[in-house]
Amino acid sequence: MPDARNPREGEHSVLAQIIAIRLQQLEAQSPNAEGFIEKLGVGRGTYFDLLRGRGNPTLRTIEKVAERLDQSLFELVGLTDAELRRAAKRVGIDYDELKAALADRKTADGRIAAAMTPRT
Repeated sequence: MPDARNPREGEHSVLAQIIAIRLQQLEAQSPNAEGFIEKLGVGRGTYFDLLRGRGNPTLRTIEKVAERLDQSLFELVGLTDAELRRAAKRVGIDYDELKAALADRKTADGRIAAAMTPRT
């Protein structure tokens, strides 16, 4: 059985392709490619894999990239609030509750990161 984290040569996930397209669009809008890569906070190898739609990026990596670009995860993959509201309603999820839960998680992640940062 193939490893889901390491697709075979030529296999690319739809999500990886969407992220690649969005990163290409956003990099084209950036005044300088090196600054854009630094802003994302990922290694150059990871960045170029993302840019080419290779592999299977982790949710944490995608979240980190979105956060560094001051976008939600949903915005990074090109979904609008209206599309998300319709999709959530279709499966019985309250969109406002979901959005609040994600914001709470982001706040909690920030607190944990701050608590783990060594004090000088």
